[in-house]
Amino acid sequence: MSSIYNIDQWNATRVYYKNDIVYQKISIGTTGVPKAINYYYALKDVPANNTPPATAPFNNQYWGGYTNCNGQMTPNFLWTASYNLSADHSPKVNTIAFGNGYEQRNPDGLFTQMIKLNVSFDMRSEKEATAILQFLKARKGTESFVVGTLPPIYADATYKKRFICPTFNSNFTFHNNYTIKANFVETNTSN
Repeated sequence: MSSIYNIDQWNATRVYYKNDIVYQKISIGTTGVPKAINYYYALKDVPANNTPPATAPFNNQYWGGYTNCNGQMTPNFLWTASYNLSADHSPKVNTIAFGNGYEQRNPDGLFTQMIKLNVSFDMRSEKEATAILQFLKARKGTESFVVGTLPPIYADATYKKRFICPTFNSNFTFHNNYTIKANFVETNTSN
């Protein structure tokens, strides 16, 4: 598998390798149309006759891609960014200017401290790059996800931050060496 578009459905008899991607159809109704399709990513080499990804999506030893976030199954970005991560902190502030140079500043809304991360995944294998790109593509720039490997300086111990990825790109450097750059924008919504 070397395409973000050709993903196989999970098969219990198959052996999978780290960063392999599978999907499962969720809640198939009487019409046979799936309510959702969930993608799972092999965390390590997976032997045949393994545990299906969806039986324990929050703590499966072989499969990742979802986590429990406030009792809700939420996409979980599994890959660790390279060291050249940068963050943009732009608190939202309302400013009122009065005479004689006097200003009054107040926070604009409840969520004023959202961060924007510019992340890079350098020197990644084709298989890992495919998994990262497929995850971002599946979110379509609108669905929020949790970053499971957020650096401690940007993490919050009391809750899991959600992000969307409105833009990302990839570069093929040479054989089996890819670089992916992405913009993660913190959001307060669960979609």
